[in-house]
Amino acid sequence: MASIVLAAAASSAATSLGAGTFFAAVAGGAGGFLGGFVDRAIFGGGKTRINQEGSRLTDLMVQFSTYGKAIPIIYGNSRIAGNVIWSRPIKETVTTSTQSSGGGKGGGGGGSVETTTTTYSYSVSMAIAICEGPITEVVRVWADSKPLDLTQGSYSLYLGNETQLPDTFISSFHPAGQTPAYRGMAYVVIKDFPLADYGNRIPNFTFEVRRTLKKPFDLEDKIKEIALIPGAGEYVYDTVVQEKTFGQQDVAGNFVQGGKINKLNLNNLSNKADSLVALDNLKATLPNVEYVSVILNWFADSVDPTVCIIKPGVEFDSQGARVAPDDWVVAGFTRNTGHPILEFPDGSPTYGGTPTDKSIVRLCQELKARGYKVLFYPMLQVDTITPQSKPWRGRITPTTATDANNFFTRSNGYNAFINHYANLNVGGVLLKNTIDAFMIGSELVGLTTYMSSAGVFPAVAQLKSLAASVKSAVGSGVKVMYGGDWSEYHSSNGWYHLDPLWSDSNIDVVAIDCYFPLTPDLPQTQIDYQKVYDGWTQDEGWDYYYADSVNRTGFTSYGGSPTYAWKNVKHWWNSTHTNPDASGTAWAAKMKPVWFSELGFPSVDCCANQPNVFVDPDSVESFYPRGSRARVDFLAQRTALDASIDYLDDENALEANFIPRKFIWTWDARPFPFWPDLLGVWSDGGNWKTGHWIQGKLGLSNLGQIVADLLKRVGYDSTMYDVTRLTDIVSGYIINNRQTVRGCLEQLAAAYFFDCVESDGLLKFIKRGKVSNVTLDFTELVAQDDANDTLAITRTQELELPRQVDVIYLNRTADYQAGTQSSQRQTVKAVDYVTVNLPIVLSDQEAKVVADVTLYNAWVGRVQYQLTVPPKYALLEPTDVITITKDGAAYLMRVTASKLVRNGVQELAAVAEDVSSYDFYNPAGSGAPAIQPPTTVSATRLDLLDLPAFPTDAVTDAYLRYGVVGLGGEWTGSAVYRSDDGGANYALMQSLTAQATIGAALTILPAGTAYTWDVTGSVDVLLTFGELQSVTEIAVLNGANVCVIGDEVLQFQTATLIGDNQYRLSRLLRGRLGTEWAVSGHVAGERFILLTNALARELVASSGWSISKKYKPVTIGSTLGATTAQDFTYAARRSSHTRQCIS
Repeated sequence: MASIVLAAAASSAATSLGAGTFFAAVAGGAGGFLGGFVDRAIFGGGKTRINQEGSRLTDLMVQFSTYGKAIPIIYGNSRIAGNVIWSRPIKETVTTSTQSSGGGKGGGGGGSVETTTTTYSYSVSMAIAICEGPITEVVRVWADSKPLDLTQGSYSLYLGNETQLPDTFISSFHPAGQTPAYRGMAYVVIKDFPLADYGNRIPNFTFEVRRTLKKPFDLEDKIKEIALIPGAGEYVYDTVVQEKTFGQQDVAGNFVQGGKINKLNLNNLSNKADSLVALDNLKATLPNVEYVSVILNWFADSVDPTVCIIKPGVEFDSQGARVAPDDWVVAGFTRNTGHPILEFPDGSPTYGGTPTDKSIVRLCQELKARGYKVLFYPMLQVDTITPQSKPWRGRITPTTATDANNFFTRSNGYNAFINHYANLNVGGVLLKNTIDAFMIGSELVGLTTYMSSAGVFPAVAQLKSLAASVKSAVGSGVKVMYGGDWSEYHSSNGWYHLDPLWSDSNIDVVAIDCYFPLTPDLPQTQIDYQKVYDGWTQDEGWDYYYADSVNRTGFTSYGGSPTYAWKNVKHWWNSTHTNPDASGTAWAAKMKPVWFSELGFPSVDCCANQPNVFVDPDSVESFYPRGSRARVDFLAQRTALDASIDYLDDENALEANFIPRKFIWTWDARPFPFWPDLLGVWSDGGNWKTGHWIQGKLGLSNLGQIVADLLKRVGYDSTMYDVTRLTDIVSGYIINNRQTVRGCLEQLAAAYFFDCVESDGLLKFIKRGKVSNVTLDFTELVAQDDANDTLAITRTQELELPRQVDVIYLNRTADYQAGTQSSQRQTVKAVDYVTVNLPIVLSDQEAKVVADVTLYNAWVGRVQYQLTVPPKYALLEPTDVITITKDGAAYLMRVTASKLVRNGVQELAAVAEDVSSYDFYNPAGSGAPAIQPPTTVSATRLDLLDLPAFPTDAVTDAYLRYGVVGLGGEWTGSAVYRSDDGGANYALMQSLTAQATIGAALTILPAGTAYTWDVTGSVDVLLTFGELQSVTEIAVLNGANVCVIGDEVLQFQTATLIGDNQYRLSRLLRGRLGTEWAVSGHVAGERFILLTNALARELVASSGWSISKKYKPVTIGSTLGATTAQDFTYAARRSSHTRQCIS
């Protein structure tokens, strides 16, 4: 007897993971389903709600300190709370500071008051076990719900391999040889973690872990070349962190800060430039990459070459902000002369700006330092919104030879764009010395196919001239190439229009942006690895073409001739070419190597039908592939890439120069998952899920490999099972408690719909949804037990079926919190609800499919069959899908059990099946990503003030006043330290959490008269932090709105908001507190400080006057060593000089 292996209930001898045998784990009666727990939940017991539990989703985020707790097992990516395995007692740190006030002259007389302040801070050192190792990496860490930067603090991470040594910090607290190495377990050691932000308690640490499980020489290992984008983003490639400071120019042209500082290219938790993190991820995911193409964009302002101007794009002008350490400069263009990137009505930009010259050189240097070869790939984009939004550069089409020539040669034309980089020199570093290949352009289809007269293609002649110019600049050591579109490289109306360029001595490589259609507009259910592999040598572009490829009309066979078969690159490469006028071209067979400068597929269903299209709602070029139902499908993308790389590698093994390089499109220099999830930083993040990007889609785990790993844990070797049909990509799966292998497999089967059957001594795992492989006529069935009935049908009552199925899953975009997707039947009498808990990371759409298919199959599977078939069908076994025909009707069913009875006759049990259900697609509701922008430690500005005495001060007291303000968006306070011995030692002055109202004057404060109202003068100020408000005259006379501008203390009655953080101050009371000497001589840009309780003060004894001392404002979260010191000399009210220091 054969059956689907897993029965309705496991044997009492079922074994937990890590012990026993597989059969012990899955033992039970015949006839059950693997994954059948959902069916049992549906059909069992008559309960109104049935829960199947594996790992408790709520337990995944709770930290424990428990002996005997199961070590979690993670596949793919998941978030897990750890188990504290070692800890020191909480450490208390006592800090004491002293301030004096009152007393006699100079602060040294009798009666002084000395105030001592003692503060307590707490920290802890501990080790937290994360999960079973080895893991690939820890992606993110949270303390409670706050993301942590592991570079800011003292952490030691152990990936859990079998060779890791004991941690030296833990060892320092134990006798020699008494510290375990925790081999096979990933864990982190945290040293002196401050607890102040967590209520002086140990927070709940959770970890996003990636553990890739893949077979040898998987797709990730096959990729040798990769394209790096986005190409647009002023600092997206920079390896140096750049800071954008918002502000305005004062009347003297000086920049004045107004608002906070934003780190433009630090949007990760590694405290380094985004591009460096993305390159780290590239190496971890695609370890065998050898060559990286760097895409870089300039922008055309029209598709009309008669008026088209080409410039580097700039995101904002110099009026509202500046960037340091390197402001934007490209080819001599500045923020005021570059092409301003357009904005849509909602304020979002069409593109990012062109990367700065410095950043592109630094990136290429970084790539070379990491051992990569570099293809520099300047790419033109068209930045228009009307009449067409973001059209393709291939639509730039001339109508005259003059137009074509001017496109290249005008002062702001195409040649200037390309030649700039061929000759780029940044601080003595030549770009050509940091690259190995140079692309002079790509996909200029409308230009290169324009024929001004028979056989004359002016744009091609211009490209030849440009190639000569570039080759002269970069030299023989750098390969020069042009990237022809897949529809462009071959011929145009019979003319081999690009052959003069391909054969030119200055062109080293024929490059093709390769997006051939590989499958003939098939539904995804009919597309597999073999279909894609075979598609390289058949169908459209090989056997036939469409006269109108868009509308799929004008089907025309090539008649077996490969001459114009544009998908037959090998024939084109291996042949000489003849034009329609019978003239031969300069191309010789196998003249030069062919590279695929781009090769990729969108991650949607049917991607192999039309790989060149992409989805971008902001672009006129936005399309889904032909036949697609707009469904996100990472597996379809992976399959197409895998088959294509295998085919091309097989071809290259036969001909070494035939496509030795193929650059997979694409990897982003913005690190995953921060891009695409940080939609507030990057507006194009929504395009990732359907786009050609492969980061975040590769490097995950394969379902078959997960199942195989589970089987190996209970003693099965690879000869005892077959998991080759389980090809799904598993984003993440977590086993968080002791459970049987059966339970694990049931959870996976519930999400990915497969069965397991024992066949010929082999456990076969079979995906649901396969088509019927046998059709039987009703008359062929054998009567059972001499009865007349040959087909017994059982139908479950409607009231026993579910009304709704809820699937609870782990949602990556919600920081792995539990999400719920539901499917419900509206017009039924059923009332039962079924809840399926899955400790599996799913997208909203994937979870919705699970709910829909589970509910639908429950209703389809309400019909069960018993039948007996003759010996000719003896090979039928469970999981086979068969069709029974009777009186013109067809009954589709899936075999669940078989039993050989007599004379070769076989009894079958089956359930009704609808194979189309496994391809369901109903768009799911989804929320915005929950990812939080990384928080970096903000610098602190410290202003030290030497002011005359305030009315509240004792006449003889001399106070140093000071205030702080955070320069970045995340600032929680600062501790101000002073050194009296030149920086050798520092003592705490005071910890401040209130920010002072600080800014600068944009205009020049006119000269005034002390002690009188100035009703005609005014001054504009820009604030770094704070707000100003108008008050009454009486309030001014009572001491309101006192400020310092330059060295003058004054008051203002009216503060008028005239811009962001910008105020005009009027009705001024000048020369206050004895600063009448400073009512004239003001300049633009001088400091503005509002004198409020946010300022701290320190009494300075006469012995401390006129002595230079060092001060440091240490931001909470930073250190003394990381903070720059400022020298300041207090002169006891003789002047009011201010200095600034930045931490």
